[in-house]
Amino acid sequence: MRAWLIRRILSIFRSVSRLSLWFETRFTSTGRLLIAGVIAAAVFGIDPNQTLALRLTAVLVGILIVAIFTSLRWRPALEVKRVLPDTVTVGTATSYSLAITNHSDRAEYDLVVTDHLATRYPTPQTFSRERAGSHESSLNWFDRRVGFVRWLGLLRSGRGARLESLSIPPIPAGSTITVQIPLTSLRRGKLNFTEVLVKRPDPLGVVFAYHRKKLYGELISLPRRYRVPPLHWVSERHYHRGGLTQAAAVGDSEEFVGLREYRPGDPLRHIHWRSFAKRGTPIVKEYQDEYFDRHALVIDTYLDQAVPSDFEVVISVAASFIQSTRPRDSILDLVFMGQQVWQLTTGRGLSSNRQVLTQLAEVQPSKVDHFDELTTYVQTHGSRLASVVIVSANWNSAREACMEELHNRRLRCLALLVGETTPVVEPASRSALHRIRPSFIEHDIAAAAL
Repeated sequence: MRAWLIRRILSIFRSVSRLSLWFETRFTSTGRLLIAGVIAAAVFGIDPNQTLALRLTAVLVGILIVAIFTSLRWRPALEVKRVLPDTVTVGTATSYSLAITNHSDRAEYDLVVTDHLATRYPTPQTFSRERAGSHESSLNWFDRRVGFVRWLGLLRSGRGARLESLSIPPIPAGSTITVQIPLTSLRRGKLNFTEVLVKRPDPLGVVFAYHRKKLYGELISLPRRYRVPPLHWVSERHYHRGGLTQAAAVGDSEEFVGLREYRPGDPLRHIHWRSFAKRGTPIVKEYQDEYFDRHALVIDTYLDQAVPSDFEVVISVAASFIQSTRPRDSILDLVFMGQQVWQLTTGRGLSSNRQVLTQLAEVQPSKVDHFDELTTYVQTHGSRLASVVIVSANWNSAREACMEELHNRRLRCLALLVGETTPVVEPASRSALHRIRPSFIEHDIAAAAL
């Protein structure tokens, strides 16, 4: 019964939202005031004795009809192009440009442009789960129980950003203007643009005539990062057979140093044939083994009873570690669980931080606890790691056992637990577990730095 009621309420919310969007798109502020006047006058005009209300209703409806028919006459010849940046960051104000070209033989003026993002409505599961983590203490009892304010917040987050209508200067005939559209991302991941509306009010200023341009585009929103002091990463150099190429899990060749003369026992695959042909004597390529620091940043994607906002903090904390200053000769493995164990490596000429952050922006929470597979992966590669950082919104006996085993192998390990009141099973090493409070992220990350 409760699930049915939530679905019914969300259906009503969607209808109200669509109606509100239609009114904002089709009518100016004057037009919306006019419609309110029509409704009020019609209510009073129910009484046949209220002839003044009936006359007022007829006049307002006539104005509205004239404005609608006048708006239908606008047939612009506009071309719109959108130029998006490579990436944006959650919570950071930025902008992108729209180039609008007027191909007609007359100037266009009093224009308003509105860009649109794909609407992703909250599901009943998302709506119900967000209840536990929503900050609604300042709202009245009715708003907390009905949840329309919470639904609006989820709707804005689903779209990814709030785009305001923007008045633009006149466009002379045959000219192009470029306008900057302000944008602040509200969530990480892909922002999907769908269409651009160029509107112009009718001569009465009541109804918008609009030119709709289907214009699809995608923009990657990177996770929010927090300013943290330079982290004191543990320096412990390990030998990696195969050098950097093996560190990237590609191939099995050592780091190239230079050329030298052939020595008995050198493998034929190391012969540099071009130099051999030039000098007439065998010349081989010389390599050296690589020793460097390697660290693992493990993201626990299992959500369990944690609220979605805590998982977003998990991603932001991981992104802050990726962006932090590290020794020049160190590399960092980002390890997380999707449909399989994923490893993304950054540092020393491998993937850039931005490439790894782009992948991190798409990581979604898991409904199944695969932490045992992450534990197996870290244990398998533990011999070549200097340290391991685990970021999670949960803590239980399995995670405690993983920490204990890593400590028994004398591997530096740090666990960051996100959440104000997340239950904790006492870890084997109390100093190895640090709580990250969503309200004090920068302070708690700095306090937990290796």
